[in-house]
Amino acid sequence: MRSPLGLDRPGVQVRTLIRIRWAALSGQLVTLLVVGLGLGFPIPWWPALAAVGATAFLNLALHFLYRAGDRLDGANAFWNLAFDLLQISVLLFLTGGLANPFALWLMVPVTISATLLSARATALLVLFALGLLTVLWQRALPLPWHPGQGLELPDTYRLGIFLAIALGMLFLSAYAWAISAEARRRQAALVATQAALERESRLGALGALAAAAAHELGGPLGTMTLIARDLEDALGRDPAYGPDVRLLAQEVRRARDILEGIASRAEAEDPFPEVPLPALLREVVEPFEPTRVPVELVVPWEPRGGPRVRRSPELLHGLGNFLSNALRHAQRRVTIEGGETPEELWVAIADDGPGFAPDLLPRLGEPFLGPSFSRSGSTGLGIFIATTLLERTGARILFANRPEGGARVEVVWRRATIEAGLRQRQKEGA
Repeated sequence: MRSPLGLDRPGVQVRTLIRIRWAALSGQLVTLLVVGLGLGFPIPWWPALAAVGATAFLNLALHFLYRAGDRLDGANAFWNLAFDLLQISVLLFLTGGLANPFALWLMVPVTISATLLSARATALLVLFALGLLTVLWQRALPLPWHPGQGLELPDTYRLGIFLAIALGMLFLSAYAWAISAEARRRQAALVATQAALERESRLGALGALAAAAAHELGGPLGTMTLIARDLEDALGRDPAYGPDVRLLAQEVRRARDILEGIASRAEAEDPFPEVPLPALLREVVEPFEPTRVPVELVVPWEPRGGPRVRRSPELLHGLGNFLSNALRHAQRRVTIEGGETPEELWVAIADDGPGFAPDLLPRLGEPFLGPSFSRSGSTGLGIFIATTLLERTGARILFANRPEGGARVEVVWRRATIEAGLRQRQKEGA
């Protein structure tokens, strides 16, 4: 069951939290020693050392209760950060409250929470921090200062400090959460992309395995064929064994034909063959036929002509994703165009649907993986995967809306990147 505050999210590694705490405790202790002993300012030593010791005790407890590689779940991370806020607030209360320059440290646990926990858990921690900040604004022991002198800041100045820290806390937590959320979405989308590539690789490996199995079984089946033929010659006319012997010879020949067919198909399915670009585009379209709306292929080359390109799973899967997206939104027709310039090859997929939302055009290709940002209810993961796969082939992707209505995706390659054999021909020409 999911926590309503998102506290079931994986938190922080214990080793990381312990190291951060020891660094913070060292800084607090050094500051107390410098202010109290070095500058001679009066410090409430026992309460201050008790606050530092409580955190040290918690750190030692974490060290002995968990292994260094363990992770604290969201709930434990939340309560640890809340404890850190409380401990810092106690030290500030003992040493001047908001008049203490180190009051800025209240923003640290909140910022860490924004990178680790959910938005709801971070909001709860921010409210807790704002409550502690309000208490420090209204109530705190005097700031340690020279004996016989007191440093009393004006109320307006203390209000300014309160507002500065509160607004900084809100801004930093919101900014850190937005950045970390984007990183989490991108990581999840990259995992999905990697899974798609691994699936294509497994299919290619399966073909190679089939070819190897066919060749390995060819020898034993050849021997079985010879034995079956000898048995058929010797017992083919025997009324008792003849039908079985003839069936055995027939099935052995059939098994040999099947393995030869598997071997020839697997060998023909080279993961990186060279094919004409129009043939590759027809291969992209073929899995979607018949479709709800017709797909029109427009290329300037002859049926068997066109530049030859290196066929790859990334190329087929990426173009297939864009075509699937166009078919899902089209009203009457989808067009796939191909073309070339002296320097580039390009493929454009266009539909006559509603087109891309104008506010989404600059963000297309990013992984949303959250609440839907489009009118169709999609999250943008498919477009991100297609973009990532095609960029691996050296392509650049251009998204636009057509003047007459509908969306257009243009995929452009430099010829030297995608065209098969071009570099070799350039070397020979040189």
